[in-house]
Amino acid sequence: MNIDFGTAFHKPNGNAVKVTINEFRDKLYLHIREYSMDGDTGQWYPTKSGFSIPADEVSSLIPLLEDASDAVAKRYIWNTQLELELENDYEY
Repeated sequence: MNIDFGTAFHKPNGNAVKVTINEFRDKLYLHIREYSMDGDTGQWYPTKSGFSIPADEVSSLIPLLEDASDAVAKRYIWNTQLELELENDYEY
């Protein structure tokens, strides 16, 4: 079984980080790996940069990734609220 979930993001060097699942010796693994494009064929191929975890451990990783995502989001929150002074031209 091989499933390519797609590209998570592209790196400045032109490589892509992809999420895939494959089977090796009858065991499923989730891979988060950097891919590089072959200039001659245009095909993407995996590099050594990245990691894999047993697929049955993915559910233990998700809450930690959600916590990390929340922490990163707090770092990038901008206060975009504007204060406007409005005159009240209406008489009640």
